Amino acid sequence: MAANHGDYGRKFARAVADLVHDGHSLTVIHGQGSSRQFDPASTNGRAHSNGNHPGKVECAAFPAAQLESRGLVALLAESGVTSIGLCATDAGLVQLRRHSFGHDARRTRVEAARLHSRWLEIICSNKAVPILSNLCFWDGAKYLIDPDQMAAVCAVDWNADALIYVTEENGVPGEHGSILRWLDIESGNGLKRLALSDEMRSRLESCAMALRHGVRRVRILPLCNVDCLSSFYFSSIEYGTELIAVIPHI
Repeated sequence: MAANHGDYGRKFARAVADLVHDGHSLTVIHGQGSSRQFDPASTNGRAHSNGNHPGKVECAAFPAAQLESRGLVALLAESGVTSIGLCATDAGLVQLRRHSFGHDARRTRVEAARLHSRWLEIICSNKAVPILSNLCFWDGAKYLIDPDQMAAVCAVDWNADALIYVTEENGVPGEHGSILRWLDIESGNGLKRLALSDEMRSRLESCAMALRHGVRRVRILPLCNVDCLSSFYFSSIEYGTELIAVIPHI
């Protein structure tokens, strides 16, 4: 939970406060049920399976998600930032869809399809920060959807200048184990050579989708360096990995 991250949580809150005070509009998306507690922040410059319903969650996940959001709200309040915790589907913010994956058409998951950003704009215009949980309500059931994919969809539909994944990983590891400072996500052969976890490969797919649909910058930032978040726009890439999309000329 956010409140249990101690100093990192407070550094995150101070960095968010700096961005808000500098005039940035910011939405924080966190993934309940994931190891990625502060996954991710998207900025705009001006699960488990249950039977045949992958991602469907039991009622016990609901208070846990509420506590996660409350922890973030409390941390931001300590730094002088007003925020509001919301489930992704509250007020119709995130529209969901059922998506088939793998070779079996019967295998489906619920995921984010579209963001209706009106309420984000209203909250941000009042100098507050929306905090979206990946806990969703749809068709009479509760779901935990992929927070990485949800963040990418939100960043695209919000026309975000930047999408920043704050993770417990140090970034994308290169062939020799060192962290890559820059990675071209369109370089398919290069990605195949990298020894990446399934979680990282899935995250990179979300990064690629965001870049291909107009998000200007995408970065993976380690939680241990979260105090660098507020200097994202003018500092050099010293921690984590910046994702780029170099489309080859035909």
